[in-house]
Amino acid sequence: MYPFSSDFPVHNIHDILEEYDYIVIGGGTAGCVLANRLTSDTTSVLLVERGGVENGWKTYIPLLSHAFNSNDDRTASLQSVPQKHIGNRRFDVLAGNSLGGGTKINAMLYTRGVPAEYNRWGSDGRVGWDYDEMQKYFCRSENDLDQNVGHPNDFHGIKGQLGLYATTNLGIPYVNDLNSPHHPPQVCAKMHYNIDSRGYRSSTFTAFLPPSFVNKHKHRLHICTHTAILEIKFKSYEGDISAQGVTLVSAIAPERSTRYVTAKREIIVCAGALGSPQILMLSGIGPEKHLQKHDITVVKDLPAVGRHLQDHVAVALQYRVPLRDSVVKLSAKPWTIIKEIILYIFFGMGLLLAPMLELTIFIQMRLFNDDFSEVKATPKDRDSHLPGNIPDIEIMPIAFGRAATLKSHGSGGLALFVVNLQPTSLGSVTLSSRDPLSKPVVDLNVFETERDWTIMRRGIKLAMKIQKEMAALKYPIVEHMVPKSDSDADIDMFIQEDCRSTIHYSSTCRMAPECGNDGIGGVVDDRLRVHGVRRLRIADASIFSQILGTHLAAPTVAIAEKCADMIKEDNM
Repeated sequence: MYPFSSDFPVHNIHDILEEYDYIVIGGGTAGCVLANRLTSDTTSVLLVERGGVENGWKTYIPLLSHAFNSNDDRTASLQSVPQKHIGNRRFDVLAGNSLGGGTKINAMLYTRGVPAEYNRWGSDGRVGWDYDEMQKYFCRSENDLDQNVGHPNDFHGIKGQLGLYATTNLGIPYVNDLNSPHHPPQVCAKMHYNIDSRGYRSSTFTAFLPPSFVNKHKHRLHICTHTAILEIKFKSYEGDISAQGVTLVSAIAPERSTRYVTAKREIIVCAGALGSPQILMLSGIGPEKHLQKHDITVVKDLPAVGRHLQDHVAVALQYRVPLRDSVVKLSAKPWTIIKEIILYIFFGMGLLLAPMLELTIFIQMRLFNDDFSEVKATPKDRDSHLPGNIPDIEIMPIAFGRAATLKSHGSGGLALFVVNLQPTSLGSVTLSSRDPLSKPVVDLNVFETERDWTIMRRGIKLAMKIQKEMAALKYPIVEHMVPKSDSDADIDMFIQEDCRSTIHYSSTCRMAPECGNDGIGGVVDDRLRVHGVRRLRIADASIFSQILGTHLAAPTVAIAEKCADMIKEDNM
């Protein structure tokens, strides 16, 4: 029985309609939201997802539902091109590959980012995207279980679909609500999680497309899984280009049957920062020379498609701690899992309910002196609404480690993940072929700029300082896998060997003027419409003007909520 089964109403390309009001491409984080918001008694929606439903029992249990590996059906994986600035290492590039997308496999962290993130968009000329405008879209989808229902904060929602569960020695204040717009930009904070009132992972699939909703609208909402987009079709007349429909192709080998479906109103691409530019380029929208290289007819020369790829790169410093304080004990002492299963099923508590990360630290490195002994912050620096006050480093303490190496010591693990939140290195997504089922070519181009090296060195040194503060407080924490010393040379070597993606890909179809002053330009305007093309929008993490200094799931949901409103306004 649902939710612990695959009994979910889906369609294949042979049993859908010939026309829908809206076609939503990609059933991931944003696509599920849009399918819900655009479906009504008077509108029809086709949601196309390349992966499957993938809603087995493990996908609901918080601790077991992460899928940061390449052998899970919920995950699509590829290898990046060799990264020339870190010794030609290749990165594992992962993305969601089922209904719910990244929210089905991620760490369930719900963070909006400081108001300054969105106010920077406003100061850059993006109309309607400052924090005061965006807050209502965060609240709309929230069902914050930490709130007093009778007296909730005005900056949190309690009626939405998404369930949330919610160092002073170094001059970093602790706050209880990371998503409050009133806290300073530099904080240590308790995390909010996407966990519902039943103790299940709350993905956008389970939150926005429950069977009750899909069955209620079964004549107007069709969800087509295991289906890829061969191309979007356009009509062009005297320079006016408008999206008309999509050619679908089965994503299950060996079947490669196709089907053409038209959109009466609009097509919205929500395939993520890797998939959305690939679909645009396959359809003839992108850099002209690149499209011609693959013998693709150019519909619209739009050089910014696939450019400006950004990701949060992390480095993990690993320490040994008492086994009782680490999730490693589940693998070191497998019999303890029986106890945890009983606690979770019968009492809704225990380690299986707990995410991997309990709290996090957001930091502006410019406020620290060289040895991190002093924080120099003026009242202006503490204003989280000012565009200049955006954290550039996050340090995440995660009670885990490499079990194989820790087991020999009989210890648990604690990793301090140091994350560069404001990278300046820019990568790209390009086509490998005209085949829609082929994987794109992804170059993250990490550590191209000296600024990224400098900020990561400083972040690692601060993490090493935090470990020393913990040891000084008599906590038994021992170095396990860390840089040999705090010299720049040793830290750089450690970065080269250990840095990894956090799977926060963004900005490949960015919201910016078509011919921007930065030499790259944009793909969509302030209403998420593709430049020079009518009836076609993009709504996912690819539209961020620049990567946000936070975890991207919550902002992506807010993007989808706002996009739904704009679509309704423009189609009244």
